[in-house]
Amino acid sequence: MDVGVETRSFGELLRRFRGAAQLTQAGLAERSGLGTETIRSLESGRRKSPRGATLESLADALGLVGAELAMFAAAGQEQSAVPHELPADVQDFTGRADEVRRLVGLLAAPGTIVIAGPAGAGKTALAVHAARQVVFPAGEVFVRGGGPVRPAAGSLVVLDDVASADQVPKATIGTVVVTSRRPLGEVATEHRIVLAGLPVPDAVRLLHQLAGADRWQRDPAATLEVVELCGGLPTELRRAAARMVGRPSWSPADLRGWLRTNRTVGTA
Repeated sequence: MDVGVETRSFGELLRRFRGAAQLTQAGLAERSGLGTETIRSLESGRRKSPRGATLESLADALGLVGAELAMFAAAGQEQSAVPHELPADVQDFTGRADEVRRLVGLLAAPGTIVIAGPAGAGKTALAVHAARQVVFPAGEVFVRGGGPVRPAAGSLVVLDDVASADQVPKATIGTVVVTSRRPLGEVATEHRIVLAGLPVPDAVRLLHQLAGADRWQRDPAATLEVVELCGGLPTELRRAAARMVGRPSWSPADLRGWLRTNRTVGTA
């Protein structure tokens, strides 16, 4: 549906999408369940932007998807109110190439996505890393745990470390990413990403990046045992690497010995 790139205001965009759909104002009102006066006020500019429910009803009635939906949602948002709450991307994000590629693809459309895995698997890091590669015209909201958040068209809501499916709202014309230590099978979605430890090559590469490749390469066998003792979990690997950085005299064997004595992976 080509409405022209020069369109700026929400009213003009609504009028053009309605025309492209070959609907009168009365026809759009009937299809969307809204009043004709509401549509007339929006198109004339007397109302600058619609409420969230109104925007959703209009988008559904016009059959907007993809880039058209994103454009429509962006035009309907008050710019001063657009939130950008994502945490910073993790430095030295390593591995998960397949998961990142899949998640970026899923984020391009409305829906609910569950990322499940044990503590330290990097669920939040994956969500943020992928989300920062996608544009959300209506902004991004980040919430620790669940909450009464209603996704808007063209928006992203990240619910981090959710314990129960009851904390997950239904995504309609927005996108919801849920991270949880539980599978949350009760959440109605086909989009699930389950994380475990990093594959060994990626885990070793992360250690190299964090504490210098030379130190690890002096004892590859001990390095592999460090990866195993950390369960391949990115958070545990970062903690182990930080211990190496803070102890310049340590070798991978020293760290391996410390981890054998103080192993806590899986208890968090």
